[in-house]
Amino acid sequence: MDYAIRPVSLGPAGDRIVGVLACVGVVLALAWLLRVTARRSLDRRWWWVLAPLVAAGALLGLAWRVLTAGGIGANIGAGLMLIVGGPALAVLLIVAAVAALRMRRHRPSRAPQHSE
Repeated sequence: MDYAIRPVSLGPAGDRIVGVLACVGVVLALAWLLRVTARRSLDRRWWWVLAPLVAAGALLGLAWRVLTAGGIGANIGAGLMLIVGGPALAVLLIVAAVAALRMRRHRPSRAPQHSE
């Protein structure tokens, strides 16, 4: 098999453990985010930052899978992933950064207000 990038392996047991731990981590993080959002401890506007970052992580996972896929001959998917995935990743990260900066600029003042 030809590889654009050789896949990293910890052996069958190690790969399974890492996969299970990653899935458990995702479920726990999502449950915590939903809980603090429902309790209104987390401002809902943060989802405009978190959603593009989650999508960027999924895109990186897909890109890693495509780039480490074995094939015979040319790996067209690897080239397409670099051409399309690179700019898509840049857009997702810029959207998250802009949303975070907008939240920082528009946060309410914490100074005590005097009523007369």
